[in-house]
Amino acid sequence: MSKAHRHLPARMRQKQTSSGRVYYYYDTCAKPRKWLALGCDYLDALKKYADYEREFSDGLLAEINQQTTFKYVADRYLAEVLPQKAVSTQKDNLRELPKLLEFFNNPPAPINDIRPVHIREYLDWRSQTAKIRANREVALFSHIFNKAREWGYTANDNPCRGVKKNKERGREVYVTDDMIWDVYQKADRHIQQLMMVAFICGQRVADTLKMQITDFYDGALWISQNKSGRKLRVALVGVFAGVVNQILDERGQAASDFLFLKDGQPITYGQLRYGMDKARRLAGIDKVSFQFRDLRAKAGTDKDSEAGLDAAKDLLGHKNSSMTNQYIRHRKGKLVSPAEMPGIKENVEQPSERRTKPVIKK
Repeated sequence: MSKAHRHLPARMRQKQTSSGRVYYYYDTCAKPRKWLALGCDYLDALKKYADYEREFSDGLLAEINQQTTFKYVADRYLAEVLPQKAVSTQKDNLRELPKLLEFFNNPPAPINDIRPVHIREYLDWRSQTAKIRANREVALFSHIFNKAREWGYTANDNPCRGVKKNKERGREVYVTDDMIWDVYQKADRHIQQLMMVAFICGQRVADTLKMQITDFYDGALWISQNKSGRKLRVALVGVFAGVVNQILDERGQAASDFLFLKDGQPITYGQLRYGMDKARRLAGIDKVSFQFRDLRAKAGTDKDSEAGLDAAKDLLGHKNSSMTNQYIRHRKGKLVSPAEMPGIKENVEQPSERRTKPVIKK
């Protein structure tokens, strides 16, 4: 056997093209000699080789297991799955994956050897600096592992199953009308326009920024949500119609089809973030108290109070009412009647009266 084939299983061969790419073959040892193509991916080639051999040796199984690392699967995930996700989700995943690789690729961990205890260890390690982010990273790991199962790299149960994640609470801020108007008055015009439409339509930041003039037809704004893929129409009536007409008048003859522009160009996340930071600073309101995303939550909460949970669900584009209830239930406390006690009314000064001392019944 030549030196080029010594690291390969018996009857497995390789050829390198002039471009440097390596292809693998199965040597049938027939006369005349016949090589069957196995492809250029080493792991796939090993599997096809094993099919030809009609039996897997323990050594071959061990080699496949060692070669099929978490990083190997993650690289395929990046190439095939990630591009199909929303842009914002892609950015999140690209921030999360390096930490997963830091843990599961140092040294390289075979996908078949990862157990629930390793997920627990990862959460404990990451929770030292980023508890909530650790939960998101484990969610990404879980999806990658499920893909590994689909692709035939493992038959093991998902090691994330049954592992308790870090406790977290969703944002429960309800922004008051006064606070919104305080920020609105200090905001630049393009931020004001975004604030109005984001609240009226109750949509996420990404779905608001991507709105285009061509999305308005048949008397409504047609929306296709990035995150869920759900479609809805917001009727172009009342205040909403007035706001949109004002935006169109102010944009003039701009060439871009995007609804929200700054200097003739579509507004970016960075410009929105800078504009909101500036307006909050001038209004004397901190970021913890009011964020742009709170406008969607306020829209859903106010719609629930005004027209009921189903109306809020429809506006937000949720699949079911339970999702909406979970989203808005803590934003605004339930309106309740004050407690009453016999005799208390007589001892409280009424708005139309003036008393110098309380009336106490003896």
